Amino acid sequence: MLKVLILEDEPILRQGLVNKISMDKLPLVIAGEADNGIDGLELLIEIKPDIVLTDIRMPGMDGLDFIEQALLLQEKLNVIIVSGYGEFEYAKRAMSYGVSDYLLKPVDSEELREALLKAIHRIEEERALGEERALLLRNQALNKETLRQQHLTKLIQLSAQTEMRNEITNPRIEEVQAHFDRYLVVALVLEPYALPHYSFREGEEELVRFAVENIMSDRMASSGRQGVLFTHAIHENEMLYMFGFNRPEERNAIHALMRDVLDGIQNYLKLKATVSIGKTVDRIEDIQQSYRQAKLIIRNKVIRGTGHIFEYEHFQQQLPIVNPFLSQEDERILLQWLEDCNEAACTNWIEQRLEILVASPSSTFSQLEWFCVDVYLLFQKFLAKTTAPERLIGDMDELLQWLQNMTTWQEAVRKLNSHAGNIVGYFVNLNHGLHADVMEKAKQYLDTCFNEPISLQKISDTYYIHPNYFSKRFKEKFGVSFHEYLTELRMKSAAKWMLETDLKISHIAGKVGYEDPAYFGSVFRKCFGMSPKQFRAQMKAVK
Repeated sequence: MLKVLILEDEPILRQGLVNKISMDKLPLVIAGEADNGIDGLELLIEIKPDIVLTDIRMPGMDGLDFIEQALLLQEKLNVIIVSGYGEFEYAKRAMSYGVSDYLLKPVDSEELREALLKAIHRIEEERALGEERALLLRNQALNKETLRQQHLTKLIQLSAQTEMRNEITNPRIEEVQAHFDRYLVVALVLEPYALPHYSFREGEEELVRFAVENIMSDRMASSGRQGVLFTHAIHENEMLYMFGFNRPEERNAIHALMRDVLDGIQNYLKLKATVSIGKTVDRIEDIQQSYRQAKLIIRNKVIRGTGHIFEYEHFQQQLPIVNPFLSQEDERILLQWLEDCNEAACTNWIEQRLEILVASPSSTFSQLEWFCVDVYLLFQKFLAKTTAPERLIGDMDELLQWLQNMTTWQEAVRKLNSHAGNIVGYFVNLNHGLHADVMEKAKQYLDTCFNEPISLQKISDTYYIHPNYFSKRFKEKFGVSFHEYLTELRMKSAAKWMLETDLKISHIAGKVGYEDPAYFGSVFRKCFGMSPKQFRAQMKAVK
């Protein structure tokens, strides 16, 4: 059973949440209740809940302060906000902390159930991933280099200093600790590449990483630097160097040294890489803080591009800050454009704002992320006042996952503009009674082009509608799913080809949209209960 902590200063509302959760028969237990954030933090430390439901406005410590402190204590905590319409400004800020979901008062039982199910699913996935990772580590070959990488990776990711002291057993780290009183982590991430490449043959990924490490170690040795170089045990294209130094000028020379490394990788290996330099720490026990900051700032390559060196100290300087959040006037204008179905105005504004953001020397990936979340929340706010389904733009989990996988800031322009287009397109169709027409057009397209490469995403892009929403509407109108209808068309056509021609099965597979004859045969067997060859023989015998 997963443990739930509830924070709500109104006793009646708090008891209502308890009753609703208890009645749903989910694998949850109410482990604690509090009417303010201060008591909530004490309970959090004591019971270590899996899920927290919290109000925004409470006496003593409000919900936002509680969330910020709670996530420092329990990083992977799943938080669901319960707030009123008037607290939306607070709620949307909380979403930037990584809050799982938010619900508007009065809380609907079904919405609460869906939010809890989503949190349960996320927890189960994280636990399964943790178990898979643990199994992978146990099953890896126990060679010396692998053990070293695992040890050092664990060391830079530990968060508890008491654990950290027990981990400092590597001779090279002990040597660095003995000679220096300042430390930092440099991260070098190889950009994706495909083998064969240059002088490397297919299957020689390990040799590529060795060559990169060799360039790094040569440059370090020639400069007289001392530290520990290793490859991350999980992220194989991430090389890390733990530096030790005493004087500030030694710290300043690291940038030039890493530029030399990047040039060497480009010139000798014809590969691209990006570097980040973490914050300086005074104790080796705090080295994970430097690594965490290095990992955070390397995401700025989404804005600046690859091949750069990002330094934590640079982002700490007092540079002019571009505010990534929407002002009240921004929200008013965007909401008005959405109401007017003015897609062009929305998309032009989004593109211009993002161009201004990334053009600023002080802009960071975090600011880009905040802007995307802010605009998404505004879209949700608009949809909440209408009868339109929120799935037009997907849910917050999809957005956050997409943000982590984003590679260029232009993708953010396309993503947000796609959401704006889906919203406007929905209301344009609604206003003109064209929903059914869109489905009919899509069906006609399938009827005539089923032999072409077709996917749900392609159909959705063609008719400017969210894939999930299109799929649901298609099944509601025609009684079968998009994939079922497409498969039926292809199978009927394939059967006709077999009866009326002597073409080879593999040729027929291609004519009805299947590039892989084996996969075609599997689908055909599932549809007709026999292989294509058996079907042809049986039909000809009957004929």
